[in-house]
Amino acid sequence: MTDAEYNLAIQRFRRSHWLHFGVQGLLMSGAALAGKGKLTTAVAGNSWLITWPIWVALTLALLLLGMVLYTVCRRIRPNLRRPYAENMRIYQSRLVVRNSLVGLSSLPLLAANLFTHQGVILVAYVGLLLLLGWRLVPSARTYQRWLLS
Repeated sequence: MTDAEYNLAIQRFRRSHWLHFGVQGLLMSGAALAGKGKLTTAVAGNSWLITWPIWVALTLALLLLGMVLYTVCRRIRPNLRRPYAENMRIYQSRLVVRNSLVGLSSLPLLAANLFTHQGVILVAYVGLLLLLGWRLVPSARTYQRWLLS
């Protein structure tokens, strides 16, 4: 693998990383906006007694999904005996799983927006996604660190 191919692969990782965060943020926001109307009508009729089991179940499902994603992410390991293209494909899949897990951490802000209807919380949600995306941008150094782990 030449340096040019390696740099192109790292740039492809970066592009897919930002695309993943954008798509995941839009999907979570779209799901929240789709459920917002149903939640508003349920809240009007003393829904706390009705919806708290649903919120507990959703919280437990989110925790379970987070644990599964974390376990899968930790199990994705490199092997120096594999061809470099396969290690890069495995690293790409690890990035998708890790970004999905990290993106779930912004769900409490989105849920808070459903109840408070404040624009500041949406700005905080977008800011958190951008901060997480910026902090976790894949680089040649992070790939090499993962490869040697």
